[in-house]
Amino acid sequence: MIAADERAFFDRCLELADRAGRLTAPNPRVGAVVVRDGEIVGEGWHRRAGEAHAEAVALDAAGEAARGATLFCSLEPCAHHGRTPPCTDRIIAAGVRRVVCGLVDPDPRVRGAGLEALAAAGIEVDLVEGDDAQRAERVIEDYLVHRREGRAFAVLKVAATLDGRIADRERRSRWITGAAARAHGRRLRERYGAIVVGTGTVLADDPLLLPPSGAGEPGSPFLRCVLDAALRTPSTARLLAEKVAGSPVIVFTAPGADVQRRRLLERAGAEIVSLGPPGGPIPPADVLRELGRRGVLGAIVEGGGRTHGRFVAAGAFDKILWYAHPSILGDPEAVASVRIGRVPLERATRLTIAGLERLEDDLLLTLYPA
Repeated sequence: MIAADERAFFDRCLELADRAGRLTAPNPRVGAVVVRDGEIVGEGWHRRAGEAHAEAVALDAAGEAARGATLFCSLEPCAHHGRTPPCTDRIIAAGVRRVVCGLVDPDPRVRGAGLEALAAAGIEVDLVEGDDAQRAERVIEDYLVHRREGRAFAVLKVAATLDGRIADRERRSRWITGAAARAHGRRLRERYGAIVVGTGTVLADDPLLLPPSGAGEPGSPFLRCVLDAALRTPSTARLLAEKVAGSPVIVFTAPGADVQRRRLLERAGAEIVSLGPPGGPIPPADVLRELGRRGVLGAIVEGGGRTHGRFVAAGAFDKILWYAHPSILGDPEAVASVRIGRVPLERATRLTIAGLERLEDDLLLTLYPA
């Protein structure tokens, strides 16, 4: 438990952790704050895998002021040797008196061992509860799913009119939402390690699917994925024709897909991965497991409507970010945002609204499965 006058320090931990993006993968986003006599004397966050962890950064900033201080951290400190030394060793050596932790790390190499090591060294350990713990979970929800279930966390991203259309009947979608909503949606690619689209999106929009920074980095690639059971993706598509280091293209297809088309795409630079039954469809859950196996913590499923529908129908999503523009097409032939088929009302997918944010003229709804 934490006292009411300490909550601001824990809030700061979460703010710092939330600054990190996909470059921490396969590690979690973590923030840490060192507090002495009611004042922050050091703080930091984990910026990328292989670099100093949040606790070490905060302790470095605090220096000798860390002795006898309280360390607030959004996640349990690690107690094992990886690419960096154990954080618990560093905390003990710094002379920290008390550690306030947001969550127990579900990674099997940690899973309470960090808190046990601190307690064995005589350090007082407190674990937050209730709303504070839930807020800590939201910051690393992708990491938690990856460690607990061995798959990528799936975020469905939808930009639609009020009547749920993502393009008109000619498949024109530029632009349904405004500049602020589009910029917000593109920044998701700096947070998650992969983007997933269907062949229809590639054929209609010919997108590059890159993050705002332009590419992934060595050791932290941004995976651009296409679901294409029949290998209809042209070898001349922009995402293949314009080579981008650090952002490989994976085409998920069905076993038995045309060999000649496969060779053309491979020569163009795509990796072809076969999943599911011959002829398709490609199981969304298998895609998420394969991405998880590759160290991807979270993936953005960007559509189109048929792809969204398959993930929803399979229950293979963890979160929806719905960008709603105050316009109505009213055309039954316009492209629907989620295409499943005939579904009776009692079998509708129920969601919980976790957030509502205005982005200029658009609204962003953050939704989770009910």
